[in-house]
Formats: sequence, structure tokens, C-alpha cells
Amino acid sequence: MTNSENILVAALTAGVNTASSRFRLRQYSDRLSLQGITVREHIPFFEKSCGLPSPFKMAARIPALFSTRDADLLWLGKELVQGYQTFERLLPRPRIMDVDDAIWNNFPFGRWAAKNIAKAMDAMVVGNTYLANYFEKFCNNISIVPTAIDLDRYTLRPQPSSEPEKFIIGWTGLACNYKYLSQIEPTLHRFLDDHQRAEVQVISNRPWKPTLLPPDKVRFIPWSPENEATALHAMSVGIMPLSDDKWTRGKCSFKMLQYMAVGLPTIASPVGMNTDVLKKGNCGFGPESDNAWYDALKTLHNNWALQIEMGKIGRQIVQQFYNADLVAHQLASIFKKTVGL
Repeated sequence: MTNSENILVAALTAGVNTASSRFRLRQYSDRLSLQGITVREHIPFFEKSCGLPSPFKMAARIPALFSTRDADLLWLGKELVQGYQTFERLLPRPRIMDVDDAIWNNFPFGRWAAKNIAKAMDAMVVGNTYLANYFEKFCNNISIVPTAIDLDRYTLRPQPSSEPEKFIIGWTGLACNYKYLSQIEPTLHRFLDDHQRAEVQVISNRPWKPTLLPPDKVRFIPWSPENEATALHAMSVGIMPLSDDKWTRGKCSFKMLQYMAVGLPTIASPVGMNTDVLKKGNCGFGPESDNAWYDALKTLHNNWALQIEMGKIGRQIVQQFYNADLVAHQLASIFKKTVGL
């Protein structure tokens, strides 16, 4: 321990722009410093999601073995190399791993790697109940900590004095998740045909290429850390379609929470944590069929007052349960307990 008043935490993140690094670890650094916890981040040379072979990604992690030795606590953002167990057991103790995905499904050795890495942890922080239920078989110190929203950045969208001319159906996320958006493309096509003032807005790292939707009805906004929150303000509703499988049940509803934070109603597949969020208040719809998706869009399209009311409730839910300020206090308590304070 550096001194009785301060804890030095070494955070091993997956990259500069990796969402889990930004929203599960990095956004808490300043907040934790107010509670006597200094977070020193160790970022690899390569983003975890980049296309380099695994040996290169493993090599990029080696410096952390030596540069974290003076820390009081090691905070690991998932496994060091996706789908592999590498140097986790060589890292200094105590160790906490932070997980917001069902990483045991990662190719090629995720099930073996996740289990063995979890066994080597002194504690784990996971994003939802589904993840906790899996990892509690391998680690006896599990805390559920949701992925939170910085409400200083995700401000309420300005409300116009009259109903906007356009009804904007919005989606945000990585292009690798377009497969979920494409699942409801036939429904979106039918809805756009029936409602002339409706459009689709997509915020991502590269354009979506739908096969059914007219190009003049789809607007692409390139994602950046600077616009990821404000670009949501142009939407009328935020959507989060998902399949129901062993990977999606581990998701932490972050896309949905982003919409809610800026005061948008949501339409989200009732899968995993999405169901838990929807139960906290009348913030949106959880359609289970194509017709239900269409009906949810139609209901919001035809009722501007409902859009506003659901958006207000969503913002309140985020403030009460998924606020980064609150979660920082939860993390501080976990860290202090882990180091024996």
C-alpha cells in the first residue's frame, strides 16, 4: 500500500477507443481519485479488436507485467488477449477482472480461458446477473456493477416547441453488430413505406449497407468520441434489436442506456439485461416479433407526447441506477475491500 489514504490501481485496458475500456474503466478515473484511489491506465500497443495475429497482441501486453508491480490493485478489463489465457496468473495481486460480455464464447479457447482466468482472480466485477451466474462457479467474490453513463456528457436532447417534421429511427454501435440491425430490415422497410416522414439514422464506424431500404431514407453519421452522445439528439427513438443466444444474453444494455440518458424512448429486444431495464419503468417497448416491432414504431410515430414521456422516464432510470457517479462509489467500495481497507 502506497499510504493509508491512497490506493494505486493499475488498469489494464484493451485500447484507446475500445468501448469496454472507455465505459467500464477509464470514465471512472477522475471520480475514483476523489475517493483516494489513483488509477494508472496501461494501454497496449494494439487495440484488442484489431486484426493482428494473437502473438502480436500477446507481445503488446508484456510491458504491463513489469510496469504494474508497484500497484496496490490490478484492474483487468476482460482477458488480456481475446479467446486466450496468457499472462493473467503472472500479474501482481490482488487482481480484479472486469467483464461486460460472455467472454467464454470467444474463439478459439474462450471457455477454457475464461474459467481459468476467473479462478486466478481475487475478485470479479461483472455487468449483469447472467455474467455473475456463470463466473460464480469459478470465483467466490463476484460483484454486479452495471455499465454506467456519464450524465455530464450524455445530456438531455433539446425539446422543440412543436412536433418535429421527421420521425428518426436511430441506431448506434459498431459495424460488426449490423447483423442485428439487419434482422429487422424487412420491418423497417415496411414501416418506411407506410410512414413517409420516417427515416433511419445510423451512427457507426462504417456505413450500413441495407438491401431493402431506399438510400434517401438512411442517414449515416461517422462515429467519434466527440459526437457519440450529441448525435443521439437528432433521433426520435433509439432501437436495439438482438437475437436471443448465448452471446447476446451477456450484453449489458449499453446502447439502450445511451438512448435513455439523452431522453429517448427505446425499442429493445427483450433479451438478457434489456428485460431488466425495461422492467424499471415505462421507458420503451420490448417487441418479440416483427409485427410487435412495427406496432411499437407506429405507436411512437403517432404519439409525440408518449415519446417525450418515455424519454423522461428513461433519463430518470439512468440517473437512479446507471449513473457513473453512483457506480464510481460502488467500485471504490469494492477496491477498498479487496485491498483490506
